[in-house]
Amino acid sequence: MFGAEFPSPVLLASGTCGYGQEYADLIPLDEIGGLVTKAVSLEPRPGNPPHRVAETPGGMINAIGLENPGLHGFIAEKLPWLREHLRRAQVFVNVVGHSAEDFAAVVRGLDEEDGFLGYEINVSCPNVKGGTMFGTDERALSDLVARLRACTERPLVIKLTPNVPDVGDFARICEEAGADGLSAINTFPGMVVDIARREPLIGNRSGGVSGPAILPMGVYATWRARQTCGLPIMGIGGIRNAEDALQYILAGACLVQVGTASFVDPGAAVDVHEGISKYLTANGIARLEDLVGALSAWPGSGPAIPAG
Repeated sequence: MFGAEFPSPVLLASGTCGYGQEYADLIPLDEIGGLVTKAVSLEPRPGNPPHRVAETPGGMINAIGLENPGLHGFIAEKLPWLREHLRRAQVFVNVVGHSAEDFAAVVRGLDEEDGFLGYEINVSCPNVKGGTMFGTDERALSDLVARLRACTERPLVIKLTPNVPDVGDFARICEEAGADGLSAINTFPGMVVDIARREPLIGNRSGGVSGPAILPMGVYATWRARQTCGLPIMGIGGIRNAEDALQYILAGACLVQVGTASFVDPGAAVDVHEGISKYLTANGIARLEDLVGALSAWPGSGPAIPAG
């Protein structure tokens, strides 16, 4: 998949594992499928004011604000460790930008470097100004993907936003414009209020909601994307255990990403991997690929009909 071998279908999600080194003493990174780095932008970003993270019922809300050292800082400070320490785990660099040229400049600046497999293009961050402008505009998304396709031969994975009428339409647009894969989905915009102070609990006022509460929406988005395109999909959103991951896989995901669960248990991704392996063995399934998109139609019904 993506021209590479993954030791596991489970990866660590962007924004939840730093740039890899932060997790190196917590879990055996080379025993999972890999990781998606924290965002990389053209220039360094300081991020949003505190508080940046708060718990919510069924998950968390964050507004980190894509804080990162910028392209040159990533190459000098973060990429050497990834290059030296990861032998089997695959690495995708999460790329962000204020404009199409920003995205293209980051991809061009990284493309001659080694130590990573491809790019996860973040067109769907809800906690920075303009973070979803490419992910919610069909023409802008198509033009961006086509532009980035001309910049690199590495895998281009587009991280979709759930904040569109039909994520399937945007999945198809990505495929037609030259993407190699999809990540479905990013966080949902939300707000938590401190009723004593009568103020939003986080400094940015609103942020991205993640965790178990969004699992059904993520599974649905993955299923809709699979209906409209043939690209490999990485399923994201609320995965805590193998059962959650298998929902995504049955809905059409080839790989999954574990994010918020790692804040509760840094070893969650390893547990998910082991749980999937046990499920395959217990059910006599030789290859995970046999489960991808193997969702049965509802009993007694005809072909599945999209909600709404």
